[in-house]
Amino acid sequence: MSGAAGAEPRHRDLDDRDEIAEFVRRFYRDIAQDTRFHHYFDTLAHVDWHAHTAELTDFWSGVLIGGPHESADEVIEAHRWLHDAEPFDEALFDRWLEIFDTTLDGGWHGPNTEIARRRGHGLAWAMAKRLTGQAKRPGP
Repeated sequence: MSGAAGAEPRHRDLDDRDEIAEFVRRFYRDIAQDTRFHHYFDTLAHVDWHAHTAELTDFWSGVLIGGPHESADEVIEAHRWLHDAEPFDEALFDRWLEIFDTTLDGGWHGPNTEIARRRGHGLAWAMAKRLTGQAKRPGP
């Protein structure tokens, strides 16, 4: 189980940049600690977590409250080299979604939170389809 489940609930929606930044920090803290993702983020990509979470805060802020952000296509293509180096599988996408949903459920509720959930699931499905050639459509 990810650490987000035990995090203090915010009782807020993802309706401003501070809340979105907190969501991104919690989500990627759990991703970074998950053994399924360690190889991709630390061994292959050598991720600068400060820079990466800033970029992801920009992305999710743009999606949820407006402003410039990368398109879903750009996000997917930015991950292609990782998939080429070490192919993603269905279990990896399932785990990403499990941590994503747990983080949302552990901290936020409201219309933007549900938009984030739908967009996150859609992005995972689109990335799986484009990079692996096959994917089941994830819920919700």
